[in-house]
Amino acid sequence: MKEFMGTFLACIVICWIFTFFFLGLIVENIWALIIFISFVLAVLITVFIKQESRIEELEKKMEELLSNKQD
Repeated sequence: MKEFMGTFLACIVICWIFTFFFLGLIVENIWALIIFISFVLAVLITVFIKQESRIEELEKKMEELLSNKQD
């Protein structure tokens, strides 16, 4: 959860900067739009980070199994 919150806050900052430079996209409630986009980005990034760590764990287990099988 700590990783998600860090990613979520980083996405909020990125979205805020993006909207600052592209003011033509202003909607009535800009903060709700920024928070929603940040939430979606944070969920996607967190899923990819978790998937990467699981793949690395599987690679380590496979290497251990292969080294045990060769012995």
